[in-house]
Amino acid sequence: MKRTLCCMLIAICGPAAAQQALLTTSELRHWKLTLPLDADGDGKADEISRLAGYRNPPWFTPTTEGILFRANAGGARTSGSTAYARAELRELDESGRPAAWDCLGDTRNLKLEQVVLHTTTAKPEATIGQIHDAKNDNLMFKYVGPAGANGSTDTGRIELLWNDAAQSEVLDAAYTLGQPMRVKLAVNKGAVQVTYRNLVSGLEKQVAARLDPTSIVGACFFKVGVYIQACSKLDAYGKPNAVCEKKGWDARRYDAPEAYAEVLIQRIEM
Repeated sequence: MKRTLCCMLIAICGPAAAQQALLTTSELRHWKLTLPLDADGDGKADEISRLAGYRNPPWFTPTTEGILFRANAGGARTSGSTAYARAELRELDESGRPAAWDCLGDTRNLKLEQVVLHTTTAKPEATIGQIHDAKNDNLMFKYVGPAGANGSTDTGRIELLWNDAAQSEVLDAAYTLGQPMRVKLAVNKGAVQVTYRNLVSGLEKQVAARLDPTSIVGACFFKVGVYIQACSKLDAYGKPNAVCEKKGWDARRYDAPEAYAEVLIQRIEM
């Protein structure tokens, strides 16, 4: 899969473009990482703020094609109020503090080149980019796989959801795992211009979204990586995930603790 992806990038963009797209940990000084791990046993997902030279396979793995982010359905979570684990970057400001910009007053840009490589199978869903505030998902794009997913060769869809998922639109109705995509979010005083391009199929779509002032709590920031939207009733540490169990899904929708989603990020620009 990874060798095929590298060849695919060269075929689409040429050798120079493929080389330029590769992300390294030294470029992540404006991001901190949350992992689906609880190495210190404090009951919360671990956070890493200095990422230059950092690696923790298979959850955060620098490769010759970019950086792999993996989250598992039974992974450690950020708090007891969420059912889901993540291997996700959170935006920092120039001083290294958590970024906090005015959702309705500032102008910000984010460009991503990335690939969804693998998903869970019982509930094949993963958020792969967000604008977040102190409480809500102001805007996010996610992969949603088909029923009966195998997790590695499926064709699903890429969705855009905003204002805490009150509004949504399909960006790509036929996204196949392994296809590189390019996404741009241009934020201008609450108006968000989203541009999506599938670098294999050539599909391109633009969506204009406006953030609803009534749904905003505090300041905004970007998040990228993989925030898995699947969970297991018993986590990888042998502890019950009460929030997951309360979802009340059909038994077939609960994944095994080791089930995972994985995203390769090739480029981040802000």
